[in-house]
Amino acid sequence: MRTPKTAIVIGGNMMGCLAAEVLSKHLDRVLVIEKGDFDDETGYRKSVPQEHHVHLLLLRGKQIFESIFPGFLDELGEAGAEIADLGHDVKWYQYGRWKSRYKTGISAHYCSRRLIDNVVRKRARANEKVKVISYATTYGLCYDGTRVSGVKLRVGGSEHEEFADLVVDASGRGSRSSEWIGEFCGETECVQQDLVETRLGYASRIYRRDPKYRDLWKVLLVLPKPPQQRCMGVISPIEGDRWLVTTGGWFGRYPKPNPEQFLDYLGQLPVPDIYEIIQQAEPLSEVFGFGMPGSLHRRFDLLKRWPEGYFVLGDALCSLNPLYSQGMTLCALEANCLRNMLGGFLVGSISAHEIQKEVSKVVEPAWNMAAEEDLRFPETSGHRTPAVRLRHWYGMGIGRLSARHRLTLKTQVGVTNLVTPPSQLFRPEIVGGLLLDKLTMFKRNEEWL
Repeated sequence: MRTPKTAIVIGGNMMGCLAAEVLSKHLDRVLVIEKGDFDDETGYRKSVPQEHHVHLLLLRGKQIFESIFPGFLDELGEAGAEIADLGHDVKWYQYGRWKSRYKTGISAHYCSRRLIDNVVRKRARANEKVKVISYATTYGLCYDGTRVSGVKLRVGGSEHEEFADLVVDASGRGSRSSEWIGEFCGETECVQQDLVETRLGYASRIYRRDPKYRDLWKVLLVLPKPPQQRCMGVISPIEGDRWLVTTGGWFGRYPKPNPEQFLDYLGQLPVPDIYEIIQQAEPLSEVFGFGMPGSLHRRFDLLKRWPEGYFVLGDALCSLNPLYSQGMTLCALEANCLRNMLGGFLVGSISAHEIQKEVSKVVEPAWNMAAEEDLRFPETSGHRTPAVRLRHWYGMGIGRLSARHRLTLKTQVGVTNLVTPPSQLFRPEIVGGLLLDKLTMFKRNEEWL
C-alpha cells in the first residue's frame, strides 16, 4: 500500500485548523481551502457568524487544544484573556437561585472568539506543512473508484482540481457533504438529518468594563427556569478591559439587533442585575444579532456505503444549540478522535467509515444532552419518555442544590466541562442533599420541581 502523503481540508475555521494540525503530524502536505480571507484578523467573517457573541471553551476542550497546540493557553493569556474559576468568579443565577461562590479548581479563559481564532490561525500559518488557499470554493469531489482522490475548486473565475490522499470536510453547517455523499451512494441511500428545532436567537454588544465590579465577580450569568422563562443573559470579560454582553432565548423570544430592544430585552431577564449594570455602562460597539433554526446532526454513521479517504467533522457533521457552549470543545473532541485513529487508517487497518462512525459516537453525548435540555420547552418536537422527564426533574434539582452545596456545584461544573463523569451526580451525598432540598421545599410549600 502506498503511504499517503497529502491531505485537503475544506474550511479554514476552528475545526479545519485543528484537523490540519493533526494531519500534519503524519503527512507531508496539508492544503486548507478557505472561502474567505484566511489572513484577515480584523474584519467580520461570514464563515463565523457567531464571532460577535460570548464563547466558552470548556475545560476538556482547553486540554485538547493545549495538547494539539502546545502553549495555546499561554498565548491566550498574553493576548489578554482572563482566567476565571467557574465556581468562585462567576455570579450565577439558575433555576430561581443565586449560587454560593466556591472555588472549584475548574477555570475558563474568557476572551473574544476572534482572539481564539487568531491564535489558532497563527499556529496554522506557522506550520510549514500547511498551505492555505483563500477565496476558494469547493464545488465537488474527485474520485478514484470508491475512494475520494481530491476536490473540485473554483478560485476567482477559474476552476481546477486538487488531488490528495484524503479529504476532510470542515466547511461548517453549510457543508455540501450530504449532497456529495448522496450522489456517491446513488438512489440506494440518503443522509438522515436530525434537527431539533428551537428557533434560537440572541444579540450581543461590547461595553467598557466597569472597574467597580472587578473584585465582586468576573462573569455574571443569568439563566432561565424553563419552560416558563425563556431569556438568558451573560456579561463576560474580554481582552482590552471590555465586557461582551450576550442575551437571547428560544422559540422566537429573542431581541432585535438594535440598542433599544437590546436593553429592553435585558430588562426581561429573571433578575434585574445585568440590566441595571448595563444601563450605566459605556457601549463600544453596535448590537450584533444571530439566529438559527436549531441543532442539526447529519447521520453519516448510519450509511452502509462510504467513500474511502473522506471525513466530515465539526459543524458539517453536528452543530448544537450554542447557548450550551459546547461547539469549540466538540471540535476539539473530534480532532482528538481523528488523531487517535489516523495512524490505523494510514496503514490500512482502519477504514474512513470506521473513523466517521467513531467521530459520531464522540458527538453523541453532547447531542443528547443539548436535545434533551431543549425538550424542556413544549414547542420542541421529540419523545418525552418517563426517563427523559425523570432526568429533567433530577437535573433541575441539581441546578438548585448546587446553589448552596459545595460538592454538588463542583460536580455540576465538572460534568458540564466534560471532565467529570455524569455518574458522579448520583453520589450518595448529592442524592441525599437533593432529596432533603425537595423535602424542605415541600414543607415550605414552595414549587415542587
